[in-house]
Amino acid sequence: MLGGVALPSPALAAQLDRVFALAAARGLDLDFHADETGDPGAAALRAIAEAALRHRFAGSVVVGHCCSLAVQPPGEVERTLDLVAAARLAIVSLPMCNLYLQDRTPGRTPRWRGVTLLHEMRARGIPVAVASDNCRDPFYGYGDQDMLEVFTQAARIAHLDRPVGAWPAAVTRTPAAIMGLGAGGRLETGAPADLVLFNARGYSELLSRPQSDRIVLRAGKAIDTTLPDYRELDPLMAGAQA
Repeated sequence: MLGGVALPSPALAAQLDRVFALAAARGLDLDFHADETGDPGAAALRAIAEAALRHRFAGSVVVGHCCSLAVQPPGEVERTLDLVAAARLAIVSLPMCNLYLQDRTPGRTPRWRGVTLLHEMRARGIPVAVASDNCRDPFYGYGDQDMLEVFTQAARIAHLDRPVGAWPAAVTRTPAAIMGLGAGGRLETGAPADLVLFNARGYSELLSRPQSDRIVLRAGKAIDTTLPDYRELDPLMAGAQA
């Protein structure tokens, strides 16, 4: 996989042409960080979709963040999402980090949530995953690598409830498919029994507590779920921040 940050620039189209050509020549998929800003003029997502169509790119293309889409005029949004769907892009939203960072001005309450247009994307059949790209680092000082926390917060931030519907797939089946993990994120006959059991009778109970008594199965057997002491994680965090 080839990755990069797509920044607004008069040279962006030419830069994307170069990246797509390199990926096509080497049989690589593409992963972009794009439009993590509240600037309505930031339209790297659209440029990536146009480049994918221009090159008739056969590999997968994943684009993360896409925050500026939420502050653009409706007509621009419609045009961009039509191109994203036509180009078969997959989108990863980072609700906790984007909520925390976007519209941040000292002494001023933020006016918008920072997340991209998840509902509008899914309505067009665009694959949408939610995740957290930062954990206790200079960009987002919180988190514990817990996908249940990611889904819980995403449900509240982006209104992925009432009805919950297929939204749990955004942290299970959809990201597994985007990553090419085969049966990952699915419950299927004959698939590896890798799953998590929660003590909840429904989504209200599931999303209301940390579920610290969860049971994690790997190959059908419960594993130790004792969390490491933060002191054990210090060397890892120091390396990530470096």
